[in-house]
Amino acid sequence: MAQYKKSIIYICKVWSVSTDFKSLNSLALLLPLSISSTGLSRRIKRFTLLRSPLGNKAAKDQFERREYRRYFTIKSQSPAKVLAFIDILKYLNGVKFKVVLQEKNFTTYN
Repeated sequence: MAQYKKSIIYICKVWSVSTDFKSLNSLALLLPLSISSTGLSRRIKRFTLLRSPLGNKAAKDQFERREYRRYFTIKSQSPAKVLAFIDILKYLNGVKFKVVLQEKNFTTYN
C-alpha cells in the first residue's frame, strides 16, 4: 500500500520597478542562480515644460523618465529562505516592490 506524505511549498512572487537600471541589476546579482528572473518591458514617459511662464512660448525643456521592471519567482520548502530573500529586498535603494506570498500543499507518494 502506498504511503502519502504531505508537503508545503512556499512561493514568493516579486514585481520590481526602478528608474535606475543599475540598482535593478544589482538585485539580480544578489539572487541565487536557481531563481528565475524575467525582464519586463520598460515604460518611457516624456514631457515638455515651458522655461518661462510668461511670453516666450518657443523656449521649452523636454524631459524623459524611464522605468525598468522585473519579475522574480522563488519556490522553497522552507519559509526561512523566502523570508531571507524578502529581507534582502528592503536594503535596495530606489526600487519599489510588490510581493505576493503563497503556500501550496502537495502530496508525494512513497
